[in-house]
Amino acid sequence: MSVRAGRIVGDKAAPYGGTRAMGAIAADLARVHDGTRTTQLELGYQRTADGQAMVNVRGELDIATAEQAHAYLRRVVDGEKKGKVTLNLADLTFCDAAGLGVLAKVAGYARRTGRTLRVTGARPSLLRIMRITGMDEAFPEIRTPALALVNCPPPRKGTASPG
Repeated sequence: MSVRAGRIVGDKAAPYGGTRAMGAIAADLARVHDGTRTTQLELGYQRTADGQAMVNVRGELDIATAEQAHAYLRRVVDGEKKGKVTLNLADLTFCDAAGLGVLAKVAGYARRTGRTLRVTGARPSLLRIMRITGMDEAFPEIRTPALALVNCPPPRKGTASPG
């Protein structure tokens, strides 16, 4: 198995704390080739209209891509002078224990360095796992009442047969 990483850069300085121009985008691609399938993770950095840093996560955050994702996210957190970074997980299609570990480590790192890392757009299945594993301590925004309703199992129906 070989690991290759490439970079598509819209603004070279943007993910490392450079330009504040709205729409500055940088993406790192990590691809793992094992001969039978390709696992891909794409991390794209941009500034929102209100000047906040956002990283869009697309693909699979797993053991094969965890190391690259951790390094990239730490660079973004380090380069963020305002101290707030949002991870948009709307396009994250898979996340294993290694991926959850990356999210937890980067959130802890951000907190220790006086910065904030928050998540948005996570699928209900990922939110449920994050709540079960206690990651809602690192990401309090996933504890909102509306999300709690999404993550609660439906009430059990009686087992008695009708009639």
